[in-house]
Amino acid sequence: MTHAGLRVVIVGAGFCGLTAAIECKLKGMHPILVETYPTSRTQGDALDFLPNGGRIFNSWDNGRVGKRLLSICVNTCKYLDFLNPQEQLLCREPWNKYPHHYEAQFAGHRGELHEVISDYAREIGVEFQFGKTVVQYLDTETELGVLTKDGEKILGDVVLACDGPRSLARSQVLGLPDNKVNSGYAIYRAYYELSEEQQKNPLIAKYIDVNEDKALMHVGRDMHSFVYTWRRGTHLVWVLTHKDENDIGESWSFPGNKADVMHYLEQGNFSESFKEMVRNTPDDRLVDYKLVWRDALQTWLSPSKRIILMGDAAHCHLPTSAQGACQAVEDAVTFAVCLEKAAGDVPLALQVAERVRFNRSHTIHQSSLSNRDSYHNWTWTPELAARHPGALTVPRPDWIVEFDARKTAEENFDQLASDVKSGKQGTIEELALPAGGSFDIFQGDVDSESAEKAAPEQTARL
Repeated sequence: MTHAGLRVVIVGAGFCGLTAAIECKLKGMHPILVETYPTSRTQGDALDFLPNGGRIFNSWDNGRVGKRLLSICVNTCKYLDFLNPQEQLLCREPWNKYPHHYEAQFAGHRGELHEVISDYAREIGVEFQFGKTVVQYLDTETELGVLTKDGEKILGDVVLACDGPRSLARSQVLGLPDNKVNSGYAIYRAYYELSEEQQKNPLIAKYIDVNEDKALMHVGRDMHSFVYTWRRGTHLVWVLTHKDENDIGESWSFPGNKADVMHYLEQGNFSESFKEMVRNTPDDRLVDYKLVWRDALQTWLSPSKRIILMGDAAHCHLPTSAQGACQAVEDAVTFAVCLEKAAGDVPLALQVAERVRFNRSHTIHQSSLSNRDSYHNWTWTPELAARHPGALTVPRPDWIVEFDARKTAEENFDQLASDVKSGKQGTIEELALPAGGSFDIFQGDVDSESAEKAAPEQTARL
């Protein structure tokens, strides 16, 4: 048996599916990307890849793909500044944790990033099947693949279900109910290009530097925000996470309402600059969606071990993990490596891939709740932040951001394959590789007395 020419049916052409297709194609397989949308996705707002995900893109075509991504992303930023809603500086940290992260950290417009990677997939000959909605996963003795809405069967040797947080594979392949849980929060997101007049607006100008890209994070009671400006201050993204008071479904493209945003900004005592930035947002560029939490799965594999769930379908992260997209592309690289090294033995490849990924993705997935609470549970002042250095940070310990997914899969395949073949017993947590680290997130290390002194009108929640 061999992996060469293996037909890999991939459901979903997001970053997970695209990365899987590219990695499989580069290894001599025949990936087939099946996507509901009629064309490549060029819409959206902001997306971040920290170096553990970004280095995968930078490895393609001798770094050309990474260079193209960096040219359209935040690339002259020096610091990420943490502010309270009144624009008081609480602390700052380097935009790139280490100098070598510069070429592997990407933050920019989701649609533009997706377009660059889609273009590369086309260049190397990935087969795209756009405008085809999967209605059924097929897994019988005679057929493996998917059935589309128009009745077409797309068959292969293995199926990678990269169909996102509303995954059909969860119910059809794993037989699970839709066990989504409202996280209690929703998120507003907007991206727009600034006109010359808007750039000269003194309130908005506080967020702009034509000589340096800017990255700001505002943290307040039960809400936080990001603001990025880049390309000499002409492109702007803002994101506001807030308490969820309305049932708005799970669609990330649900239209937002600026009046509702202003309500939350008033509630959070945000500055006039932030409000002006929102007022200038084009109505059709504002989206609002509920942040839905799904408990971790106990397996990502079909009973036949020929279909596997990946990315958000397997582990849907809250944005505060800062790792949702990165973990998806780590999945993709891992599965491609395992398919290659298993020499055509699909069940072996997928079982090993799950064991490589399970504990790491689970630990990072769980972290997003504690990360959010560390931002939201305090009324932040410069004095409180100074007493607790390190409390405000984007979670990027070395065991996460220095991780090399491809190398890890290559180095551990043989041992894990031996475990699978020998029938080694244990839970998936026991059989899988260790996560590689753990989180020591700031929550509860500010005592009630100091918190109350910093903000006497609030009661600290420990």
